[in-house]
Amino acid sequence: MSYFYYKKDELFCENVSLNRLAREIGTPFYVYSYKTVLENLKKIKKAFSPLNPLVCYSLKANTNLTICKILALQGAGADVVSGGELYQALKAGFSPEKIVYSGVGKTPQEIEFALKKQILFLNVESEEEFFVVSKIAKKLDLKAPISFRINPDVDSQTHRYVTTAKKENKFGISLIQAERLYQRAFESEHVEIRGIHMHIGSQILSLEPYLKALSKIIQLIDKLQSRGIKIQFLDIGGGFGIKYQEEEKEFPLESFSESLISMVPSQIRLILEPGRYIVGSAGALITELLYRKKEHTDKFFIVDAGMNDLIRPSLYGAYHRIVPLKRKIPSQEDSVNIVGPVCESGDFFAHNRKIPSLNQQDLLAILDAGAYGFSMSSNYNGRTRPPEVLVKEEHWWLIREREDYLDLMRKQRIPVDFSLYGKKLDDAYFPLEFWKMEGSGNDFIIVDNRGKIIQDGGELARKVCQRKKNIGADGLILIEKANKADFIMRIFNPDGSEAEMCGNGARCAAFFAYKKRIAGKECSIQTLAGKIQAKIRENKVKVKMREPSGLRKNITLEINGKNYSGFHVNTGVPHFVIFWEPIDGAPVKEVGPKIRFHQMFLPHGTNVDFVEIKDQRVIIRTYERGVEDETLACGTGAVASALVSHLTHKIPPPVRVKMRGGEVSIWFNFEEEKFSDVYLEGEVNLVYTGYLNGGWRYV
Repeated sequence: MSYFYYKKDELFCENVSLNRLAREIGTPFYVYSYKTVLENLKKIKKAFSPLNPLVCYSLKANTNLTICKILALQGAGADVVSGGELYQALKAGFSPEKIVYSGVGKTPQEIEFALKKQILFLNVESEEEFFVVSKIAKKLDLKAPISFRINPDVDSQTHRYVTTAKKENKFGISLIQAERLYQRAFESEHVEIRGIHMHIGSQILSLEPYLKALSKIIQLIDKLQSRGIKIQFLDIGGGFGIKYQEEEKEFPLESFSESLISMVPSQIRLILEPGRYIVGSAGALITELLYRKKEHTDKFFIVDAGMNDLIRPSLYGAYHRIVPLKRKIPSQEDSVNIVGPVCESGDFFAHNRKIPSLNQQDLLAILDAGAYGFSMSSNYNGRTRPPEVLVKEEHWWLIREREDYLDLMRKQRIPVDFSLYGKKLDDAYFPLEFWKMEGSGNDFIIVDNRGKIIQDGGELARKVCQRKKNIGADGLILIEKANKADFIMRIFNPDGSEAEMCGNGARCAAFFAYKKRIAGKECSIQTLAGKIQAKIRENKVKVKMREPSGLRKNITLEINGKNYSGFHVNTGVPHFVIFWEPIDGAPVKEVGPKIRFHQMFLPHGTNVDFVEIKDQRVIIRTYERGVEDETLACGTGAVASALVSHLTHKIPPPVRVKMRGGEVSIWFNFEEEKFSDVYLEGEVNLVYTGYLNGGWRYV
């Protein structure tokens, strides 16, 4: 770890004092050296340059998005083992054409996700997985790019928990089974053979197991190619070990590369999957000595980091060098057990380790912790996970914030149900998840309120819908239990009033309910305006609106001595529709409020839509009651404007309605002067998720 070094007896990461960093952000924390990450990647590329390999960084070693982004920008690919890692890899910027996906337990949903993202290939690990991949590829009408992961039955001479290529391991398929499955894949219409894959284990320091396994793989390739089965890629996995102890030798990259030159057929491209080798030596876990104690002949140094932060010593008996941040006189050493605060005897970082004599509140660095440190961390014992810091020269960045106690309760909910507790819950000061969603420009805060946690939606809406002082939205939507529908949608305006209906809100609510498994892709929604139906297709939602009522034509209103003519119709909520050209010059904020509160529409008032017809498309701007302002979109307003435009300008369905926030389509039937089967369809998007907290009382 050449970029972790002492300067004037103080430990630095590159040009940043770790003591100073600890004072600023507290302990424990992970710190990574930018230069070490880059140099380790370059070292691999240089050693294997005669083979021009595709280096696919193994995300499981460290999934921090900043680390991944750095590697993606250097042209690296990614090795992933779950749908979550694939998602993270894509978000970090790895090209799908450079992503390979392994894992013995890929779900059908994960396989479909990978195929849709057009990754380089899936490493298939069983016959049944092959059948599932083929079935999904057929459904998607594409050819799934695959390789088979081979288990060559080789001992990688490492810890038994991280060896993966012996016949008793769960990974891959046998050589005998491989021949049959490759032949079956070759004959399949739904898969495309791209390569062959092996990964024999982790923290390997010897060439012998690699060469033994590769000789078996090469023989298999020769057999396959003799049958006309072309292999484009040879993926030999990763597992290159690093020096955790001074006396250990470096993994011989150059020697391995030289051996591969004579083994790998020239027409086949090599893929490497290093993870630990790139990030392991780049990271350290910084921790503070809390207490010292002596029991019989044993001395214990109790630090504020625990096995939940770095589990490798507990899980594998792994060795990590541990050094003080302020260098001590070497002659003053103690033999101590360095342990954490977790309530497990397995919570340790070192046993009987010789270490300079330390005082309470001294700081320690657990070195070579960049791989399988944070990525294997947990909240065991109710402990919050540490922050992560990246250092480059004299600069540093917080690349993951420290968790707090509220994070321990994220995604949890306390059902407010008398039968569960036997009494009413009087106090509920826990964080409550919300989704911020938008539908064609209408934005909403949506909360699952089936447990009746929120009892006064109007009060909460007045608080959270404020755009400059809180989250900000056109409305608050509460999802509640229903007896004769999939769920109830209650929508509250920013002024606290409850609206009867909202078309764009209903589309967002349906999408939310589907993603939360409250309802399916087709669902029924109970609103104050009646029951409506919704259907989801990817990120588009189509809702069947209630039949319009109360249509009044050619109404003339006198406002400030000027007449305004329009149509009034209730499409779930009342709307007054005025034709105005050009639409950009419509007096939405000047005239809109006066029409909204006009005595003709008392006591509840009306929404006001200004409409222009252009190229058989309806363009609208809406002044929305309750919001008391112009909104970027209004679903019921789009429906009202489309229906009136059909009456006045014969615009046929589906009517395309353009709003300032987006576009929707309106379907309907019109027979005998009556509208029926009215549908509203458009895109919805999740903007972000968050939690309502800070002592807000819900019950």
